[in-house]
Amino acid sequence: MSINSNFAMRPDDVTDAAGQLEALADRLDKLMSSEAPNLTVVASGRDEVSQRVAATLNDVHSKFATSSGQGANEVREIAATLRAHTGHVVDAEQAFAV
Repeated sequence: MSINSNFAMRPDDVTDAAGQLEALADRLDKLMSSEAPNLTVVASGRDEVSQRVAATLNDVHSKFATSSGQGANEVREIAATLRAHTGHVVDAEQAFAV
């Protein structure tokens, strides 16, 4: 494996990418929230099959909403990590420049 000694990083670009990641997570949360009523199923009848189908679909929706919320939080954590590491790189470059 070769090592690239010409690594260059633009802190502003990384910070911008982190902001875009946070915006993506916000859009995901907003979409799931606004579409929740459309994704909630009401049984079409009182029979056991209709009730079971509605309950199953609502359970799937609930689990998906939980997973998407966790995914959005992970994306936010990635954005925060990018910002933190960018700050460390900038600090290290400034320390070596002195």
